[in-house]
Amino acid sequence: MTHLSYRMLYIGQSPAGLLGLDELFNEVYDSGTTPDDADIGEKLIQGVRRHNYVPNPSVDEYLQVLQREYFKFYQDKSGGKPVTPTDYGQWEGIPREQIPWFPTVSAELCDGCGNCLEVCPKDVFARDGNGKMLVVEPLRCIVGCCFCKSACEPHAILMPDREMLDQYRHGKRL
Repeated sequence: MTHLSYRMLYIGQSPAGLLGLDELFNEVYDSGTTPDDADIGEKLIQGVRRHNYVPNPSVDEYLQVLQREYFKFYQDKSGGKPVTPTDYGQWEGIPREQIPWFPTVSAELCDGCGNCLEVCPKDVFARDGNGKMLVVEPLRCIVGCCFCKSACEPHAILMPDREMLDQYRHGKRL
């Protein structure tokens, strides 16, 4: 089986891990498709669905994110900038992309204090247009770290249970 790239994107307010996105973008680019082409959305959705599940009610949200990401890819590639997938490394011999350890932020509880920005050494967070926190680089999160959750006074940050990591540590993947 061919190894496919893996990328985490935020679709709506939730993280979604997508397989084969880098390969799809290269394929679409090589076919001469520009971000302005009328059929770009359909090409991207159909391409993503080859390796991923896209729920019908979420298609519009996926389209927005995929078109934005393809636009950035297209700009970089057509400008001669090398486009390479991010290597997130490994955790205990397991590719980081396979470990579902990252924070989520409750938009309802977040007051925009920025404590998470101050304590996170990996630039996992950024502010949205309203000053609230977003997780923008979930796979940069240090596996097992919870400093951001501890620093969050309104308790808006949620982390997975640490017990989940034991299943990966002992080779019993979920």
